Amino acid sequence: MRTFFLSLAVALLLPLLAPPVWAGAFAVPGSVAALSEAGALVADSQPVSSYAVNPAGMAFFAGNRGALEILATRPTVTFQGSDIGAQNNTGILADLYLTHRFSSLPLSVGLGITSPYYFHNHWAADTLATGNPALQNQLRIIDIDPSVAYLLLPDLSVAVGLDYYQSLGGKFGTLGGNGSGVGGHVGLLYSTEGYNIGLSYRSPASLSAAGGKIQLPGKLQAGLRYRWTPSFATELDVDWTDWQNAQLPYYGDLGWKSSLAYRLGLSFHLNQDLEIRGGIAHEGSPAGGQAIQLAYPATSSNLAAFGLGIGLGPWHYDLGASYVFSGSAGGSSFSGGGFSIPAASYKSSNFLVGVGLSRHF
Repeated sequence: MRTFFLSLAVALLLPLLAPPVWAGAFAVPGSVAALSEAGALVADSQPVSSYAVNPAGMAFFAGNRGALEILATRPTVTFQGSDIGAQNNTGILADLYLTHRFSSLPLSVGLGITSPYYFHNHWAADTLATGNPALQNQLRIIDIDPSVAYLLLPDLSVAVGLDYYQSLGGKFGTLGGNGSGVGGHVGLLYSTEGYNIGLSYRSPASLSAAGGKIQLPGKLQAGLRYRWTPSFATELDVDWTDWQNAQLPYYGDLGWKSSLAYRLGLSFHLNQDLEIRGGIAHEGSPAGGQAIQLAYPATSSNLAAFGLGIGLGPWHYDLGASYVFSGSAGGSSFSGGGFSIPAASYKSSNFLVGVGLSRHF
């Protein structure tokens, strides 16, 4: 059995040895634990906030669980044709999770209120091309996410749920506008003493907003988590994100494409109250040949992450940080309102930190 998992690990790691062509656009990690393990959490049900990645895990825990988390993201965006940087704001995002397992049924219900998509940048007037106006780009998506999970077998759980999306403070180019829309998700988790297998799918969603649509991508995630010892575990995840229909008001169809991400996370328990986490990821660039990059560049990236899980009595604290090393991606020319921005390459990077507080009760 161990030989099988070693072979599977090698097969999943092979794509990581290819030249880096990676990125995650404007998606935000679903939790502090996911942030700490480079997003490799679809097969790990232990953190309460794993609900954001795969809600099927909540069925394995009796009683009630809750978590409150705060993430901060600080991106840097550069227009390399003229080596001009956009003005970027630090984003502060809050996430809340609540789950309940019925004592008389193999059934759980949960609720997540999360911020899965965010960007905020500003291109000043006359910086990208003669006559270009000030282009403000701001998107903050809130996802209200009720789910139910059911234990089909003692080691197999399935989950279904809805996603109600609402954009707040939306600004796109020279337009403002917010919108709302509905999507759905399903999850599966097979959990044994030695390993877990997780699958999660989140559907695309369309939000009607002033000046056009906000089109969010569908996402499929698969992961294998293997416990080498009772204290040490690793997880390999592969994500597919369908950015090809991505749209924003003012900019219209972004000309992006679907992309893959490969993630390797690890966790080591020094004792029952202290866990060390880490991870690396390579995220594929969704930039196509006609990509619009002015709102937020769809560049390639490599990611490194680190975090801690600390238990103090009935409370559990999670701390995490990651840095996204970006590559560059070409952007097509853009015309409108009497100005034209030439085709050029764009580059972005991002620093994220997070803190979470959770409890079983």
